[in-house]
Amino acid sequence: MMLPDGMRHLGRRDLYTSLHTRVTYLQQFLEFGPNDVAAIVEGQKYIKAKLPDVVDKVYRKVLKHDVTARIFCNHDTRDEENPLDWAREADPQIKSRKMKMRWYLTKLFSDPTKSEYWEYLDNVGLGYVGKGRPHPVYIDYIFLGAALGCIQDSVTEAIFSHTELDLARKIALVRAFGKVIWIQNDLMAKWHVEEGKEYCEEGEADRRQSEVSEPDGFPDDQSVSDSLDRGSSYSRASSYSSSSDEKRTSLGRRLEQIRSKEARYCSNTMEPSREECMERQRAAVHWRPKADEAEEVFAAS
Repeated sequence: MMLPDGMRHLGRRDLYTSLHTRVTYLQQFLEFGPNDVAAIVEGQKYIKAKLPDVVDKVYRKVLKHDVTARIFCNHDTRDEENPLDWAREADPQIKSRKMKMRWYLTKLFSDPTKSEYWEYLDNVGLGYVGKGRPHPVYIDYIFLGAALGCIQDSVTEAIFSHTELDLARKIALVRAFGKVIWIQNDLMAKWHVEEGKEYCEEGEADRRQSEVSEPDGFPDDQSVSDSLDRGSSYSRASSYSSSSDEKRTSLGRRLEQIRSKEARYCSNTMEPSREECMERQRAAVHWRPKADEAEEVFAAS
C-alpha cells in the first residue's frame, strides 16, 4: 500500500539494529540541524569554564544518597550491601571521576556531524549495563536519567548566566544542548529496556569486541579517551550480542544469570518466588504484558 504524500517509511527493525537509522530519526524528530551543530561547536568555548561547577553539583547529588554512593565501591546499584568505607568528595578516586566527567561534557560540545560523536554516546549507554568493560559496571536507568537531568539543568543555568553571550545565542545553545541530551538519554535507555529485543535475538554479531571507556566519571579503571580510538560505521556500532549455543537476552546476558539474580533479589526482599517478584514490578509501573512477550527482567551479567 502506498504511503500518503509527505509520509516517509521507517522500518521498526532498523531502529534497533542500526545506530545510524536510530540517530537520524531522533535528529529529524527533534529538528536537530546545522544551526544546532553550529551552536554546540561555537558554544564550547563559552561553556567550558563552567563545566567544573556542573560536575561538582552532579557528584554532590550522587554522594548524597547511599543507593548511588555505593556504586564507587560495589560497581552495581542493585547491590545494597554497604561498603566498609564510603567514598567522599575529597577522595582521590572521586577527583579522578570528576575529571573524566568534565572530559565527557567537553565531548558533548564537540562536532556532532562526525559519526564517532554518536558512537561515543552509544558506548556511554552500553558501559552501564554490565557489558564492555574489564570490570563490569551496572547503573540502573533511573540514576542515569537523573544525572542527565541534573547536567541539563546546570548547563542551562550556566548558559543563561553567561555575560558574553547575547540572548539569541543563549537560546540557540540551550535548545541544541537539550536535543543532544535527549538523544544521549535514548542511547542510555535503549540498553535497559526490552523494546526491539525480537530483532536482537536473531543471531546478530556481537555488539562490541573491544572495551568501552568510561567517559562520565563513574567507576572504572579504563582511560576515557580509548573509546575515540575505535572508529567505525553506525551499522557496526549498533549490532548486538547474541549466542547460538545458549539463550541470551537482548543485552547478551545469559538467562541463567538473570534468573539467579532474580532469585537472590526476591529472597532478599522476602519475595517467595520469581513470578511474585515480577508481578510486583509490573504492578508498580502499571505494566501490561504483550501477547508474545518473553519472561525476562533486566539484570547485569
